[in-house]
Amino acid sequence: MTLKKLIKITWNLLLWVLLCFCSVFYETTVYLFHQSVGQISILINTHSIEEYKLQNTLTTQEKESLELIEQIKKYSVDSLHYKTTKNFTTIYNQKGAAILWVITASSKYKIEPFYWKFPIVGSVSYKGFFDKQKAIAAKNKLICEGYDVDLRSVSAWSTLGWFSDPVLSNMLNRSKGHLCNLIFHELFHATYYAESSVDYNENLASFIAHKATQQFLRTDSVELSNYLESYNDNKIIDVHISGQLENLNRFYDSISNFSDQQKNIFKLQKLSQISSSLSKLQLANTARVKPIQNNILEFKNAWFVDFGQYNSLQDSLEGVFNKIYQSNLAKMVQSLK
Repeated sequence: MTLKKLIKITWNLLLWVLLCFCSVFYETTVYLFHQSVGQISILINTHSIEEYKLQNTLTTQEKESLELIEQIKKYSVDSLHYKTTKNFTTIYNQKGAAILWVITASSKYKIEPFYWKFPIVGSVSYKGFFDKQKAIAAKNKLICEGYDVDLRSVSAWSTLGWFSDPVLSNMLNRSKGHLCNLIFHELFHATYYAESSVDYNENLASFIAHKATQQFLRTDSVELSNYLESYNDNKIIDVHISGQLENLNRFYDSISNFSDQQKNIFKLQKLSQISSSLSKLQLANTARVKPIQNNILEFKNAWFVDFGQYNSLQDSLEGVFNKIYQSNLAKMVQSLK
């Protein structure tokens, strides 16, 4: 058999496999195509940091934020053993607009996430869209199928090292502490990511990012204090929601034999009680409660699925951090990497 004929047979075989995949997984293929187009559109419209500085009139905060990102990237590799990447070496100008929307879904009478399956990353409990109308259509489809659905815009995402993730211009207006947390979080996804383990990946990235932010800001007492005040408020809310979540799961078990009409009435009453209970929390900034209350009432069980993705494992990870890694963050990251 000649080399030319072998190449032709191999090419035809690969094409046949691709066509089979596309026919069997048509919906997934179309979705991945649109996501690729959206991602490529962003990547081809990024600019180098220096070019962006020359083309735009930046505020003092925006200039400082760009310098801060460079410092965080260096610190993440030199001091914490993050994987070296080319992430955040370019910037995309959002012009103040959201560019990615994510949906999450849950069973109507149980905190049980809906999963999508994708190549490489496996099963995930969220789905992103660069086109808001497509996100709304997917949300409405799931609602018609009987799910509670959450739709929200996101401020950042990681391509897990497949592409060079750009800085998004809206990031530059975050406070120093929150920008640190965001960059450490997204960079960690490029360092470590477990297939089909969304809750673990997001909880772990959140945990690492919080510890890294504290360590990075230890010589800046004002910014560290501001960051910890916000974090401590969120911690109080998280502990409260975790308790309410356990109670909510027991509640759904207790009404499992009721009619759907009865279950829906009792469910709305229960969610209203949980929402109202947040007003009693002693927080430094009580204004952060109102958006959460509104989201619980609007997105219902899907909101609690979102909560679990980022916050449900923090106490367990703290125990592992202290006992196994002796509170040494660099050692923990190195071990995971």
